[in-house]
Amino acid sequence: MRTVKRLIFVFFIYVFPVGHALQAGDLKIDIHGYISQGILVSNKNNFLADTRKGTFQFNELGINFSTDVTDKLRVGLQMAAHDIGDTGNDKVKIDWAFADYRRWDWLGIRVGQMKVPLGFYNKTRDLDMLRTAILLPQSVYSEIFRDNTNALKGIGGYGDISINALGNISYEVLVGTMEIDNDGITTKRSEARGGIKVEKYDVHTMAVWAIQWETPLEGLRIGTSHEYGSLETHATLTEDIVIPVSFPPYTITAAEKGAVVLSSIPDLKLSVYSLEYTWRDLVLAAEYLRLKHDVSSRVAGLEVMRGNVNVESFYGSADYRVSDRFVLGAYYSVFFRDRNDRDGTKTPYNPIFSAYQKDACLSFRFDLNDHWIFKLEGHVIDGVGLINLQDNLNDAGVPEFDRKWFLLAAKMTFSF
Repeated sequence: MRTVKRLIFVFFIYVFPVGHALQAGDLKIDIHGYISQGILVSNKNNFLADTRKGTFQFNELGINFSTDVTDKLRVGLQMAAHDIGDTGNDKVKIDWAFADYRRWDWLGIRVGQMKVPLGFYNKTRDLDMLRTAILLPQSVYSEIFRDNTNALKGIGGYGDISINALGNISYEVLVGTMEIDNDGITTKRSEARGGIKVEKYDVHTMAVWAIQWETPLEGLRIGTSHEYGSLETHATLTEDIVIPVSFPPYTITAAEKGAVVLSSIPDLKLSVYSLEYTWRDLVLAAEYLRLKHDVSSRVAGLEVMRGNVNVESFYGSADYRVSDRFVLGAYYSVFFRDRNDRDGTKTPYNPIFSAYQKDACLSFRFDLNDHWIFKLEGHVIDGVGLINLQDNLNDAGVPEFDRKWFLLAAKMTFSF
């Protein structure tokens, strides 16, 4: 089945002319797509895959169809797949699919599966041709949280409101739920410490709203976006939970292998504050993120863990178009697992530098023509707060990290 799905992608890429619009009765169907292949190499620490040896398990592809049913109603969908290390694995799924009805500039309605408008770039993060960097700043657009911020199924409203001399306001509101794959990066992170196997996720009602202000200063826009919701993770124990008693020496089996583990996040709140300024061929951007929620786990009806997450992260970036075919980009990205323990000394974390990750990146983009793009970028990284334990096990099966490391990425993208 996977081979058939890949052949469908190849068929559309080669059979349809670039930027083709298919005529079906009275409807003109716009067809666009992309396919990219990259490589990741690091000198230490594996990032998302076996990057110390270099990996080509870094690709994505998609094809979308859209049409205007009437002058006010538009429908469309995109099928997409990606592969990063041992997650994704080129599994083709619906990335977005919705009906969009817009009667007035200030109000439009969408229903279906919609991209989540967190930050300025989350909705377009799949479209490699729209940005300079290969990897968006991981502090705000982390691949390990991508499953939880990609798309939402439900209903949404949006619009643009002119405020005359003060510029223009655009907004978007979504309410619904989302699906999290059992074999995605979220599951990989949940199972990182061992002892459990994730069975499924129950995502309750999620709400997202975003506002952007195009200011009177040409090229300057300011935005804020927020996500609220709750979810539960259902898992099973892969080994007994045993409590040792020192005197007299014996053990108590608190829960047996196969017992149900229920983890609950009742109050997730994710906020992003954004700023972007474009002046001629220069684009400057900065975004700040806060993620807060409580978490508790119960086994056999007994609460065995309670804690909270208090992430803080931010970045600043600059892109400069040197010529029609060449763009130079750079950013500095900072992630803290706990804004109240930025250096990891209070918890303490093990290793201590897993409390943060600081990334200085330099990117080069070459537009070979209107459809082919080649990118090359390097990262100088301090800390390991955003890498997976399972990717960094030593011969004894124990996680092992280096504090300072380098990552090199290259990518070729074709779009039509």
